[in-house]
Amino acid sequence: MKKLVTVLALMTVLVSALCFPAAAEGTGKSYVYDNYGNAMAIPDPYSVKESITDLNLNLAYDMVVQGDYLYILDRTPIAGMDNTYQAHIVVLNRDYELVRELTFTQDDAPFQFKDPRGIWVDEYGTIYIADRGPGDTAGQVVLATNDGVVTKVFGKPDSELMSQSSSQYYPVKVLTDDLGIIYIMVENEYRGIVTLDQNGEFQGYFGSNNVTLTGDVLMTLFWRNFMTEDQIARMQQILPTEYTNFTIDDDGFIYCSRGATNDMNELIRKINCKSKNVLQYTERFGDVGLTSVRGQTQKTRFAAITVDDKGFITTLDTTWNRLFQYTSEGEIMYIFGGQGQQNGTFRSPVDVDSWGDDLIVLDQAYGTVTVLEPTTFAQNVREGQYLYSKGDYQASLEPWYAVTDECMNYLFGYKGIGQALYMQKDYVGAMENYKLAGDHENYSAAFQLYRTEAMQDMFTPILIVVVTLVVLWAVYKILKRVGVLKSRKLVLDESGKIKYVFHTLFHPIEGYQEMRYNKKYSMAIALVLIFLYFLTDVISYLNGGFIFVDNTDLSRYNIVITFVMDVGVIALFALANWLMSTFFEGKGRLKETWIYLCYATLPVTFYNLLYVLLSNVLTLEEGVFLTYISIIFQGWMIIMMIFALQGLHMYSFKRNILSIICTILAMLVVLFIVFLMFNLFIQFFSFIETVVKEVMYRMVVGF
Repeated sequence: MKKLVTVLALMTVLVSALCFPAAAEGTGKSYVYDNYGNAMAIPDPYSVKESITDLNLNLAYDMVVQGDYLYILDRTPIAGMDNTYQAHIVVLNRDYELVRELTFTQDDAPFQFKDPRGIWVDEYGTIYIADRGPGDTAGQVVLATNDGVVTKVFGKPDSELMSQSSSQYYPVKVLTDDLGIIYIMVENEYRGIVTLDQNGEFQGYFGSNNVTLTGDVLMTLFWRNFMTEDQIARMQQILPTEYTNFTIDDDGFIYCSRGATNDMNELIRKINCKSKNVLQYTERFGDVGLTSVRGQTQKTRFAAITVDDKGFITTLDTTWNRLFQYTSEGEIMYIFGGQGQQNGTFRSPVDVDSWGDDLIVLDQAYGTVTVLEPTTFAQNVREGQYLYSKGDYQASLEPWYAVTDECMNYLFGYKGIGQALYMQKDYVGAMENYKLAGDHENYSAAFQLYRTEAMQDMFTPILIVVVTLVVLWAVYKILKRVGVLKSRKLVLDESGKIKYVFHTLFHPIEGYQEMRYNKKYSMAIALVLIFLYFLTDVISYLNGGFIFVDNTDLSRYNIVITFVMDVGVIALFALANWLMSTFFEGKGRLKETWIYLCYATLPVTFYNLLYVLLSNVLTLEEGVFLTYISIIFQGWMIIMMIFALQGLHMYSFKRNILSIICTILAMLVVLFIVFLMFNLFIQFFSFIETVVKEVMYRMVVGF
């Protein structure tokens, strides 16, 4: 009976499995970056919905979605005519079925293009073709009806600004806005996007780029001040990075992509009518980890960009054939795609476009159009972000929770939950999720409001405590004045060694001299102090406020490094100073030098404990106070060390400073020698390992 039940249960499971649709095909190459710049695998955000291979594309360059149709620009060479092409337009409907194919005519004769690269179709059905032009031949923009009849041809604009350009006129992309303004992206044009009116008259440049100020640029600008005009004319010009592609959304914002820059900032720009980039996030686009191939750094290079109906920005990277999807404010959501022959990967993609929630990728090498649809994972991410952007914070929580349930290491999902809870004034929940996301800035904002609420609730208890302390202090002063309480003065030459620790803390000049004279120093106390210095440094990291210390991943914390930086540096400084004292006729011994320096670490020990307290109650904007306090306490420690060495070795102030400078130089020499010996040991052991492997190999082969 039990066997029969088991068999029936297995059959039920198998039948049920067959009833469910197969999982969408993905590449398994999708990832995001964590807060440390490490790539983390995530579920595929998009899967292949359809791969269209029977379009007979020869050399497709561009495509555009307009209304219910997808227009793909292809070109074929005209037989017997060099550098002359026939533009071929393939039109697909919403079901990605071939509707028709277009060729262009003018005066009932085939229109000959020079090098068609970009296509645009406006809301009236007018087709715009950016015709680049081969060699030194200037390009043009061709306007045609939806039936392929060429109506206008706009060549290089007749303008003094355009004539000043040293490069040829090579239009590669074109689009229009609701006002009929024509925007033309010109190859090698660093001044921005060329704009024409409906009659082809030049209107000016739009969305000009700025030069990124790097160290090389600043040095070049500096040396230009000392060069002659001939030298300046021969030197390399400092020009901004040109645009590689652009698109426009329903609100009239133009989104542009740029090639790789040194800092990888503003590779995506959302430009308003005033030519200003209005993206909230403008830094570090593309891949975080740069790959070096044969000594050359391979940076992300965005060659295409699209914006869907919900405002999500998708870019195409032609370095590794990946797709990057960003929020409407420019924050990365996920990276997917890649190079290969598997479905969902590409060989030579040239353009990406969006149609509803679908993404369409045009692969020039394969002559295919790949349609990608969002998986459940991406649907929840997009839905959560979209609902939040529309102000429906409560509704956005459900998809965000589904995202984090599916992928627990997706930090962007926790940030989405935190933002939704923050807007609903659940600051504790927001802080918890911001911490999971590693978002210090938003955590600080939520903590500030939470702290305000907590202070309001605790105002009365705090007031009672303050009043009580004031009363107790007043009673203490009165009792001391009438003689009930008597204070005892510190007599250093008769007191214990521990009291000298605190005496030197506030009186370092005479304190260290008296401590040496009375021999009131102790190695045991010094070891305790250096241990407390190290221990409080560890505590300050492990228990510091999340706003200032990213201690969420303790696996990245190396306590050995902390020990070396705290105890090792003090020990090395003590050794180097003692060695230098032989040249400067110092009186202190190595043991005394170590003890005195350990005593001087006490201010930073106090600061570490104070840091734990303050970092848990201050916000990010108030962190400047921690900086000031850190400077004060560290400066205090340095002053104590200076006077400790001066009192120990019985130096003058000038000789003491010179001795400390020489000590620092000696430390560098010691570190260099240690590094050199370490390197020699590695080479020696590598040599021994090579010899052993060679002997073992010869023993195996017999010669």
